[in-house]
Amino acid sequence: MTDVDALQPTEAQAIRDRLDEVAAKVRTAANEAHGSPEAVRILLATKTQPAARIRVALEAGFTLIGENRVQELVAKAPDLADVPHEAHLIGLLQKNKVNHTLRAGAACVQSIDDVAVAQKLSARIETLLHEGAAALAAEAPGTVRGTSPAQSLGTTTGTASGAEHADHITSGIAPAGAVAPVLEVMLQVNTSGEESKSGVAPADAEALAEQVRVLPHLRISGLMTIGFPGATEAEIRPSYADLRELSQRLRETGALPADATALSMGMSGDYALAIAEGATMVRVGSSVFGARS
Repeated sequence: MTDVDALQPTEAQAIRDRLDEVAAKVRTAANEAHGSPEAVRILLATKTQPAARIRVALEAGFTLIGENRVQELVAKAPDLADVPHEAHLIGLLQKNKVNHTLRAGAACVQSIDDVAVAQKLSARIETLLHEGAAALAAEAPGTVRGTSPAQSLGTTTGTASGAEHADHITSGIAPAGAVAPVLEVMLQVNTSGEESKSGVAPADAEALAEQVRVLPHLRISGLMTIGFPGATEAEIRPSYADLRELSQRLRETGALPADATALSMGMSGDYALAIAEGATMVRVGSSVFGARS
């Protein structure tokens, strides 16, 4: 009997029903804001959720998940390893948890607000690169899978065969046309101005972006923020609009790569407003799994 089978059928079906409801609303909002219902990705915030409940969502096709705590990312990874999915860290990352985060298979760290943490991530990947393909696969699997990083461990890339490419990784020398192991990251910006929230101040985001984008094993895909917990649309939307405008400005100045267009913003209570302001990814938890106990 699988973990999903161990759930009450009504509980599993309730999760599926809520997923369908959220997906329909996201598609409608995305179509209105971006002109395409596929323009916004749904990330399931799985904080405190047991693996059995997460598996219901994964098996229903919602394969992007995010953990707030490194400990939970690590603890759940073995139970979810047999189900294809993409895991992001969306909470605070401390330097002493870098190795754990990479080993657990994080494909993206959305909460970069400190260059020292970014430097340690890139340096760790560099060390593993020189240790060889097996070390990368075991200790940083999220850097060697996906669209291009997966080519690092065996598929054909450029003019080099997969075997040749793996040999070059083992030696620490990248062949012509090869794709080095890269971890996707986002810069977390505190657009609400709340002291209780993490994130770089908007005024300091350009300097952080310039420092992170030159690190050889990180790729900035965009920006992330936690919106202001307002009661009205007028209170909520400005922090999301500010992130969109900051992203555009940093790409125009060259501080951010031109393709770093992702905007991770909006949660269960306000994702429609975030999408209206340009979100390309929303992080939903309670609207799918119910209120945390």
